[in-house]
Amino acid sequence: MNRPRFFLSLTLLTLVAINTNLAGEPKTLMVVPGESLVSFAFDEASDVDETWIKFRKQTGFSVEGGAMRAIPPVLIDIPEEKRGDFWDSNFARAGLVGLPMDYVCSARWKYIRPANTKDLEKGLLYLDMGHRMIRVTVNRTGAVLILENHLIGRHDGKPAIVLDEAPGLKLTPDKWYEVVVEIKGDEVVVQFGDHVLYGRHPLIDGERYDTFNFDATGDGYFLDYLHAWTAGNYRNTWAEKRKKLPGK
Repeated sequence: MNRPRFFLSLTLLTLVAINTNLAGEPKTLMVVPGESLVSFAFDEASDVDETWIKFRKQTGFSVEGGAMRAIPPVLIDIPEEKRGDFWDSNFARAGLVGLPMDYVCSARWKYIRPANTKDLEKGLLYLDMGHRMIRVTVNRTGAVLILENHLIGRHDGKPAIVLDEAPGLKLTPDKWYEVVVEIKGDEVVVQFGDHVLYGRHPLIDGERYDTFNFDATGDGYFLDYLHAWTAGNYRNTWAEKRKKLPGK
């Protein structure tokens, strides 16, 4: 008599395992992802929880084909009485808030090809780990991982600190990129498509905002999913893996 119940329980456990796998825990290099904080698949507009996701400076959004599109204000018909300082900006700014100091984030991201040729030529992405603090800047000529404003340069006029560069990582429209970011202590690892950027600096272990943002010029961008975890323990392989990173 217990056999049907046993098989039902086994089936439910199997489904839980499958669903957990589909949650998309990233292949991290430095740490083991810890507690899951938030996960968005963007299958419908109700998936966009503005408690966790903030759209800055009048950025709009829509959900199209199972992905969220961040839309710059210049492409939105904003009534004159509601226009702010950024109503005609071509920057789309959106990302997670409320993250702990040490975290892991993963996303699938695509830059929309701008209709304006000049916008395409000047295409720019800021991947911010803390607004204007730890930043990967990607343009049409390459990418750089830096520390800047709020950590350095805001009050003393010093230049940004360059942690790493990836000349081969160039902003390419209509291409999906898998992005994995790990921050723990004084280290940061960013996997952006096939490229890895790494930085270590005492300032990373200091005060920083609790955000993870994508800011891009042009006609906006798509996020197919967006996940966040706490940062767990260092992987046993990290010390050796760090030595093998390019330029380290």
